[in-house]
Amino acid sequence: MPLADSLVALASLAGNTVVAAAVTDAWENARHGVARLLGRGDPDRVKVAERRLDETRGQLTAVSGADLEDAQAVLAAQWATRLADLLEEDPGAEADLRALVEQIQAELPAGMVSAADHSAAAGRDMNIEASGGGVAAGVIHGDVGPPGPPGPGPVGGWPGPGQPGSSGPGQP
Repeated sequence: MPLADSLVALASLAGNTVVAAAVTDAWENARHGVARLLGRGDPDRVKVAERRLDETRGQLTAVSGADLEDAQAVLAAQWATRLADLLEEDPGAEADLRALVEQIQAELPAGMVSAADHSAAAGRDMNIEASGGGVAAGVIHGDVGPPGPPGPGPVGGWPGPGQPGSSGPGQP
């Protein structure tokens, strides 16, 4: 029976989170948590998971630029597959994986974002465009807002009612 879409998305998010943590100060806690989860109480499985996690970190620290982005994508997909296999073999691991992902994400540096499945994340501006008759759409989840409130005064630079340059109440 195929894995439910929500579990595939969780595994994908978890894979991206592991890769994001690999080059941060959150790594040791992430490494320990993922190895423990994948090991499921078996010391040999824990060691295999630790070795794979160490290889992931080594691969990511050895590259930069476009090569780093390529490595991140490949490694995130590998971890997503491993974690999807875990969820398929042990459906009870879902709650532990969700909690681990939340814990790791909370330890990631501010402004660091990760996305999974058919989503995108940005720590700054994001432009969504369509071309060739296509359709572009975006949905915002989370606490998102402009950098700060506008200064006092009328919007658009028009003088307010009764101010010099105004031709009447409410008229520009």
